[in-house]
Amino acid sequence: MGPATYYADYTGPIDTLIAVGGEGSMMAPSTAVLQWLRKRSARVNRIASVCTGAFLLAAAGLLDGRRVTTHWRHVDELIDKYKQLRVERDPIYIRDGKVYTTAGTSAGIDLALALIEEDHGHAVAAAVAREMVLFLRRPGNQSQYSTLLAQQADVSGTRLRDLPAWVSTRLTQKLGVTDLARAVGMTPRTFARQFEMQFRTSPARWVQSVRVEAARQYLESRELPLKKVAQLTGFRDEQALRRAFLQTLSISAKEYRERFGG
Repeated sequence: MGPATYYADYTGPIDTLIAVGGEGSMMAPSTAVLQWLRKRSARVNRIASVCTGAFLLAAAGLLDGRRVTTHWRHVDELIDKYKQLRVERDPIYIRDGKVYTTAGTSAGIDLALALIEEDHGHAVAAAVAREMVLFLRRPGNQSQYSTLLAQQADVSGTRLRDLPAWVSTRLTQKLGVTDLARAVGMTPRTFARQFEMQFRTSPARWVQSVRVEAARQYLESRELPLKKVAQLTGFRDEQALRRAFLQTLSISAKEYRERFGG
């Protein structure tokens, strides 16, 4: 690593161009910075942002039409400010072509390890992780934060505010639209309309995601067989749990346990 250089004075090659986060990255950048980013980005191997560095890349037009993420606290602002982006709330990092975006600062470490593995292989990345005392190497689709807690915050001022907590304590029960509507004192038709407007998904998919989150906690903290975990979290059987994990997290339940189990 060479000495720090003012960006406009650097004329050498760039393999990976990274926009770091911070308050400055969310302010209106100068025209000179944007022009430099556009010019240099065409000749780099890959482009990345850490945390709110996504705002800087977005301002330069480098994220247009791509799947991206940022820190969960600033996701809505990124959506509102840059309509041309396909912003995703949950992943800790996303790769879309040669562009990588991450959630918070610690997610930048996960991305760095992923890039090392991409360039030099698993053994080198694992050695770096050990040297840095990083016991877990999270895949990009690992959730930034508790989906349940986030959803409770999102609907705190509505009649659906108590639904996440109510469902989380009744996972082994039948949780169809009629059951959920009764819990919040609505007709099924009104509930379905209000639910999709607030949660931006169907009740069935949402219930599945809450069950998956509960199953994740069992897989992380207990040595229970998958069949038992499926029973405790309301899945019909072990195969239903496996399918739900792949649909929700794009990772198998077995792999999840191997990565994150205690």
